Amino acid sequence: MASAPTPRKRAVRKAGSTQAQAIGAPAPVAPEAAAIPEEYRDELAALMQELLLKTHELSFEYSTLECEKVTECPLAQKAKELFRVVKKLTELVRKFAPPPSQPSYIR
Repeated sequence: MASAPTPRKRAVRKAGSTQAQAIGAPAPVAPEAAAIPEEYRDELAALMQELLLKTHELSFEYSTLECEKVTECPLAQKAKELFRVVKKLTELVRKFAPPPSQPSYIR
């Protein structure tokens, strides 16, 4: 009596794997983000703070503007564009900033 042929197993890839990884090639490594040198961090932080402060002041002026044609004003349109960019920049900086430390009242 002849035995039935054994069914061949199919290779199963894990979700998210690439074909190169499925054949045993090393996974690609993301380049490490360049660290900001210590001597530039304080200057960068000060400039960011100044930019955010000036943008904040401009947003108050923009939001309290009594002009009926503010939507047609090129200056107001540029201000809105600036607010959008600064908002994205702020969100990006928050991703890289260390979380605020909890205040310790015990010394």
